[in-house]
Amino acid sequence: MEKNFDRLTLEFILVGLLQGKPLHGYALFEKLQETRELALIWHVKRSKVYYLLEKLESQGLLESEIISHPSYPDRKTYSITREGQVQFSRWLAAPVRSGRNMRVVFLSRLFFALWEGKSTADKLIEEQLRETRGWLDSLQGQLADLDDPDFITEQVFTFRIGQVQAMITWLENCQRKIVDD
Repeated sequence: MEKNFDRLTLEFILVGLLQGKPLHGYALFEKLQETRELALIWHVKRSKVYYLLEKLESQGLLESEIISHPSYPDRKTYSITREGQVQFSRWLAAPVRSGRNMRVVFLSRLFFALWEGKSTADKLIEEQLRETRGWLDSLQGQLADLDDPDFITEQVFTFRIGQVQAMITWLENCQRKIVDD
């Protein structure tokens, strides 16, 4: 299931936003749009939010309750289940498994890790550093194993190695800032 965690980021963002307080679908959509850090990461239509809330409820990660009010129509309010909390915690602690997921998936996890506290964020970064250093070792090993690589092959590996090194530098900088703050 860990591989699926990277593909389920928006679902876990919704689950994470429900921690502490149940919300109805539109309020959750607004919270997602108004939370500046998340708005920089995700752009989502309201219909997608409602679809995902129903999906998460059918999977047992959320539960709903119809709230009646005399001044407005009934509202379906969602809250996180125990299983939802367990799955969210697993998602939050898992490093991303590919570099292409750093911008969206890792930053989403880091956002919620910081909500939980500096030590949670530090652990997440440490796990991601371990994973990312593994990518670097693998790429460097693959390049070293090539017998007389052509120019393009060498440039592809050099480019990818440079990207991963930049990610490591960025992660180390994040870790320093979190610890120093």
